[in-house]
Amino acid sequence: MVAPRPGDDEHVDPVERARSASRRLTEPVDSVAQAVARRATELVVDSLDVNALLGQVDVNALLGQVEVNKLLDRVDVDRIISRVDMDALLNRVDMDALLGRVNVNAIADRLDISALLDKTELSALLARSSSTVFSEGIDLVRSQAVGLDNFIASWVDRALGRGTRRPAAPRGPRLLVSEQAGR
Repeated sequence: MVAPRPGDDEHVDPVERARSASRRLTEPVDSVAQAVARRATELVVDSLDVNALLGQVDVNALLGQVEVNKLLDRVDVDRIISRVDMDALLNRVDMDALLGRVNVNAIADRLDISALLDKTELSALLARSSSTVFSEGIDLVRSQAVGLDNFIASWVDRALGRGTRRPAAPRGPRLLVSEQAGR
């Protein structure tokens, strides 16, 4: 028997002594039990035919238990989209079929034509365009009038017997005739 140390109670608690012995024995036993369990698990897993085991799983019942919304909440959509090759994706799209599904009337109903015309200055464009057309029309009438005047002058000269001794009259206004010659 060990001599008690000074300040120790001379009595030893038998329950504490049993606990201490139990702790000393359980640690090695736990370690051995864990090693045995690990090895037994390896042997069982190695002996399993995984394909046969998966063949017995009801996949529909398994998927029925999956909470899809919770799963989708965990998906980082921006990360997925950043990995997509958009050019390759768009090359696979049937544009005729896509455009066939577009409701053009609904798009036209949403357009603000007044605002669109204000932005394009269509009224100014129409004014310039119509003034150009009108100006070219006037020039054409003037040119035809000059030609008609020359025609009448040549007939009058023949009727009066003047012949063609005088110099030919100009074909029209100098700027107009030179512009037509360039066309």
